[in-house]
Amino acid sequence: MKLICEAAKKAGIFAKEKFEKEHVINVKTRVSDVVTEVDVTCQKIIVDTILEHLPEARFVLEEGDGGTKIPNAECIFVVDPIDGTLNYVHSLPYFAVSIARIDYGEITEAAVYLPMTDEMFYAKKGSGAFLNGTQIVNKNRSSLEKSFLVTGWPYDESLFDWTLKSIERLTKITQEIRILGSSAAELCYLACGKLDGYWEVGLKPWDTAGGVLIAREAGVIVTGLEKDYDLESGEIVAAIPSIHEKLRKILREIK
Repeated sequence: MKLICEAAKKAGIFAKEKFEKEHVINVKTRVSDVVTEVDVTCQKIIVDTILEHLPEARFVLEEGDGGTKIPNAECIFVVDPIDGTLNYVHSLPYFAVSIARIDYGEITEAAVYLPMTDEMFYAKKGSGAFLNGTQIVNKNRSSLEKSFLVTGWPYDESLFDWTLKSIERLTKITQEIRILGSSAAELCYLACGKLDGYWEVGLKPWDTAGGVLIAREAGVIVTGLEKDYDLESGEIVAAIPSIHEKLRKILREIK
């Protein structure tokens, strides 16, 4: 646990030092899907820090070439060096460093660090979720009509229509919906009670792996649209118990 927090913080400090500097920006799948030299350096900082203490570690990396498949083994680390790179390149101070440890398909440890606010969220399976040393629990019990939700835009254009329909439908029956641009940070803010629910499709494992464990350990229910949450399915519905099933039912009805 201490190791991934250390790795996340090291990378986050570097990202903060380079914030609002000129960056080398490359486009990946579409114009909103970008990577900078800072992402690459942060990822190297994380990998090197973990390997120094755990030479047997294996990695599933956002800025890697190994794909999204998570091996069925122990000591696998899923890493997003900067979750919210588009925010980062526009000097919007809302992004996170996310690291999750996976052992035989189970997320066992997670650390998500928000450098600009110095917020370190972390969790170990079965031991609760914490923010800067203080345990966090989402105690909200809002109705769906009074809920404060968040979602995100997919990179896959074939999913745009569904996402727009879901926003349109839920905007009419909830307090309001935000799109903030960092899945990891959104799940952590859900964990500590700043939000009531989050949904998104078209995701990669590194987008949610860290935040999912933190949210679950804080009392949030996390599933997919139809089944249990699956790191490789690309979809997530995370919400407080009082609205989760109703939210998921509405999302399943949208075609």
